[in-house]
Amino acid sequence: MVAAAFAALTAMLWPALTGKAILAFRDMLHNYGPMRELFWSGKIDLWNDREFGGSSVLADIVQEPFYLGALAMRALHAPAWPGIPIRVWAHSLGGMIGMYALLRRTTSRDAAAMGAVVIGLCGFSIADFSNPQWACAAMWVPIVLLASDLWAVEGGATSAALLALSLPQILLAGDPLLCCLTAAAAVGVVWLRRRRPARRLAWEGAAIAGAVLVVAAPQVVSSLRALSSVARGAGLPREIREQWSLHPARIAELFVPRMFGPLFDQGYWGGFTVSPPWTRNYIHSIYAGVIGPGLLAAALWRRRREATPWLVVAGIALALSLGPYFFHLYGVLGELLPGFRVFRYPQRLMALFMPAWAALMALGAAEIVQLPVPRRVALAAGSALLATAALLGTAALANPDPASLWRTILQIAVVGAASCAALLLPARLALPALAVVLIADLAAANAELLGMLPRGPFRAPPAACDALAEASGNARRSTFRVYVDQDPLEASPAPEWGTQRVREYNFGKRNLLEVCGFRETVALTSLDPVDEMRLWREVSPQRMLRVMGTRYVITAPGHAARFGGRQVAVDPLWGFAVVELPDASPMVFRPEQVEQLPPAMLTAAARERPELLGEKIAALDGPLQPHLHDPAAQLVSFNNFGDEIFFRVRQTEPGYWVLGATLDRDWTAQIDGEPTSFARSDLVRRAIWVPAGDHVVSLIYDPRLVLALFAASALLTLWLGWTAARGLLDGRGVRQAEQVVE
Repeated sequence: MVAAAFAALTAMLWPALTGKAILAFRDMLHNYGPMRELFWSGKIDLWNDREFGGSSVLADIVQEPFYLGALAMRALHAPAWPGIPIRVWAHSLGGMIGMYALLRRTTSRDAAAMGAVVIGLCGFSIADFSNPQWACAAMWVPIVLLASDLWAVEGGATSAALLALSLPQILLAGDPLLCCLTAAAAVGVVWLRRRRPARRLAWEGAAIAGAVLVVAAPQVVSSLRALSSVARGAGLPREIREQWSLHPARIAELFVPRMFGPLFDQGYWGGFTVSPPWTRNYIHSIYAGVIGPGLLAAALWRRRREATPWLVVAGIALALSLGPYFFHLYGVLGELLPGFRVFRYPQRLMALFMPAWAALMALGAAEIVQLPVPRRVALAAGSALLATAALLGTAALANPDPASLWRTILQIAVVGAASCAALLLPARLALPALAVVLIADLAAANAELLGMLPRGPFRAPPAACDALAEASGNARRSTFRVYVDQDPLEASPAPEWGTQRVREYNFGKRNLLEVCGFRETVALTSLDPVDEMRLWREVSPQRMLRVMGTRYVITAPGHAARFGGRQVAVDPLWGFAVVELPDASPMVFRPEQVEQLPPAMLTAAARERPELLGEKIAALDGPLQPHLHDPAAQLVSFNNFGDEIFFRVRQTEPGYWVLGATLDRDWTAQIDGEPTSFARSDLVRRAIWVPAGDHVVSLIYDPRLVLALFAASALLTLWLGWTAARGLLDGRGVRQAEQVVE
């Protein structure tokens, strides 16, 4: 049954797994795809100079810089396509096996397989493929809960090592909030299932917690050190944190297939469940099968003691995911727990709800076949009737597309009838037959959530790359930056979803330009450096762009005046224009004069004095060294390799050279091989004082502390992995995982 579910997932993903198609939904095309391509190929190293004026790759948890799965892809120089679908496919297999082994400890083989089918093919898991780091992280949850149960009941080095190894992988894979909540759920599992003295559990638990902290340390330390320098570090307002909350009307989506119609074509009528201006949910489905309510009823009716803990976990996760629709619980936690304020997307907490729901489905499946045949059929028929009623009731509140509505009703009817037929079979055949129905049900409803498109239109570089190269006269791409003005580009979407995705690809939205080697200035997200955002908001967007050496803007035709620039090219096919900005600052320059100005006073001074934030005057934070006028000073060469920057200057008088980059505390500076220091200039730039003469300035990104922590983390991870694998392979762990508690 598990193999059949995995085969169905493989068939759904097959075009992407073979490289003929790509996953083109959500941020994949313009964010995650290029991000993985750059990191895995080795085109960016420890410092990403291509976004936000420069940022640490190590501090960016979405990059998964310390996740061994991602580092393996980098070691292989795996391409993003088909690398991304292969990764989520492999993680899905691991999650299904982990869920099966967890449920096998408390229920029958067939029932455990039903739970594995749900976790592998439910709408949430498939929809989450468009956020690959979250999809990978979510599939570690069943493994963590399995390890917790093994350790609580049997103890031993194998289960302790598996728990210490698996829990931090959720964080390292890109979801720290889910890691914390899963840890809390694991503590609950241990408390309920403990078979050994509490004192012994406490001592062993402390050792496990210490190992978890060591494994997670490089990511935790690097992210916390960088947090204060990004806009999100101050916390997000409640309305931002709760934007992507699960609407209560979507709870019925658990057992109503394709509840709001097509996701990508005309006919979607669920816009009322999201916050304007969005018309789609971030997680586009949580569908887990028409039979769900019937199995839940059987679980609560016949095995309430075992079902109640899973019901509690599901209820807490659901309440958090509802955000403002459940007394703002998610938002209130942000006020009570300061670290919680940096997280948003409450919907993603369904990653903890779904394993709990799968466990409830498994418990119900084990019990439904023990009932008399009429009661089995009544539960299945009642589930189909409830799904129909929920669909029609929700439709009464909106304006559904008739074709979509009838298609969903037809699927409910077919699946309901097939479920009833399966439950008419003898008990030993009923669950395998019901599993086949569930697999077909989930695959039919959720396959479109993958959002696949043929790879052909995306093989060539984006059209904006050629347009920028032509506009700049093929200038070196590291010598200027580009800003992508998204709002006007998205104001007139194409009528067909696939065409719109191709269009977005070609005008270089977000970091697609990075694939072509351009540097981006700012993206106006919560991950932007806070100082860049201050200049943008408190001084002006135009001044911000110029101070960072932005030479070109990609925007909609006719918007050049917004930036005080001139339109130099228009692409009529894809609907974008290239605007050249006047007076863009060079990436490296020697100002005519410098002055000391504290950062707190800079934005007010810059509004009053337009000459600030240009290339003639540099405002430095700290004591000044001699800076003498030298009109003959010359920048001889400049090379930017991401985490290494070299430039050579020739001057007759000492003075400062200013670099348009936001270097952090782990950067070191040298002049002719001798250590020196750099100062903050104009909030977002850095200045280096150079004596008179001909000198080579070297800037090196050297995060020694974090790399030392990673070495310790990697060694401990390998040891924990060896310990867990050895115990499982010699048979003891396998027998424990297969044990059925009667």
